Amino acid sequence: MCLANAYEENSKSLIMENTKTIDVSGDTVILTDLFGGVKKVKGELSHIDLEDNKVIIKVA
Repeated sequence: MCLANAYEENSKSLIMENTKTIDVSGDTVILTDLFGGVKKVKGELSHIDLEDNKVIIKVA
């Protein structure tokens, strides 16, 4: 199973661990974790590193 951690681009702070799905709706990135928890972040995807399991989000 391939899960990722999502981080804020500038501060590098962790937004969500064990992220299993990422959806984008307009200017909102919607993250869902392994346990069904959901976080909505105003911003845009900046970078995804599948080898290092990292998602970087540029928060608005």
